[in-house]
Amino acid sequence: MHLTITLTTTLLSTLLSTSHALPQTVVNPGGITNWTVTNFEIGCSPGGCTYNFNINGPASADVGPAFSTYCSGTDVQQKLVPCGDQNVQANLVPTTQDGLVLVVNRYGAGINGNHGIMSGNATAAPAGEPAYPSFVIPAKFYGDIFIDSKK
Repeated sequence: MHLTITLTTTLLSTLLSTSHALPQTVVNPGGITNWTVTNFEIGCSPGGCTYNFNINGPASADVGPAFSTYCSGTDVQQKLVPCGDQNVQANLVPTTQDGLVLVVNRYGAGINGNHGIMSGNATAAPAGEPAYPSFVIPAKFYGDIFIDSKK
């Protein structure tokens, strides 16, 4: 009898402790979500700068499942450019105060069925300094967007 109670208590304790250790798979709606930029490379000339990098982020209740994609472009484009995953867009913006700032948007369907947009930015290269090879972009949900299904 004592063995049964002890075994049951041990199994229950193990199940409860491991269930709390599982990683969170969906970020709370509206919260800050960290996207990780890796292998960030930049090349600049008097005509402008080119960039390429990998980016990934966790699932979001606002814009869908976890993602991982490759992005490349140039600051001369002066607009958000689609990455390998067309729902992710990036732009490198030169600023006099912060250096080169990487802006990233992500679009997708949330758990409510609506399409939303998340956006974030971070300094990729401080003014006059080399670029960071990896960094985190804190992204925030900015709301639902209208998708024209007639296109």
